[in-house]
Amino acid sequence: MSKLRYLAPNFITLGAMACGVGGIVLAHRGAYVDAAWLMLLSTFLDRADGFVARKLQATSAFGVQMDSFADFFNFGVAPAFLLLTALTSTPGLPFASGAGLAWVVAAAFLWLAAAALRLARFNVLTDLPQADKTIFHGVPTTLTAGLLVDWFLVCLKYAAPDNPLGAPDRFAEGRLFGGLQLGPEVWQLFPWAMLVGALMMISNLRIKKFGALPYRWATLVVGGLSVAAIACQLLRVFPEFMVLLPSTWLAIWLVWGQIGPNYRGRPKPPLFPVGD
Repeated sequence: MSKLRYLAPNFITLGAMACGVGGIVLAHRGAYVDAAWLMLLSTFLDRADGFVARKLQATSAFGVQMDSFADFFNFGVAPAFLLLTALTSTPGLPFASGAGLAWVVAAAFLWLAAAALRLARFNVLTDLPQADKTIFHGVPTTLTAGLLVDWFLVCLKYAAPDNPLGAPDRFAEGRLFGGLQLGPEVWQLFPWAMLVGALMMISNLRIKKFGALPYRWATLVVGGLSVAAIACQLLRVFPEFMVLLPSTWLAIWLVWGQIGPNYRGRPKPPLFPVGD
């Protein structure tokens, strides 16, 4: 019976992969809103499997490797497929052929390569005895992919009438951003977003972990906002609210994690660590 507890986090990991598969199928069928919501659900399950593993004392080397493979699929392959399919299959956008198609394909490939490198690098650095358990070196794939997909949803919700890739009628809740309307030119930012996200994943930028804040009040505030965002995710409402906390967190730590007195001057790990 003591070994059965290891099944729970691994089944959650498989559930996250099922969300990734479902998201790819829905994206292939053109159901981009449903595909994006399902991919965002995989980010929640990715955090849940680690939480459950720690609570059940069911962490294992096998679980770490399985989680890493699942992360590459859910946060590398699935978002790249969603963006590649949506941008190249929508009439009226400049990505169906020629230089536009080549640009999107290149951005998607760089995203995949960076996700693979990031995850392999993270596994090696975590095993080093001098590793700092309170920060990430490079933006995590979960955070980067979640932001990419969430902003994709926001742009679908706030698409202007002349935007060929939009689905404002699929969002019955209110609009926190008021009368904001985004034209078709907004989609030209997404290949750049994939490129920037790829660079951030493989960078040495120091990002604080959500659960490693030094002040209790800050932990409570972040925790409360995270619970509210998870509720929106499960109810499939207000993607613009969901995107605010991770976007703000990333913006703060992209600056403070590099210049803060507790972080400035810390040694940076190599791009291709080999371990001991």
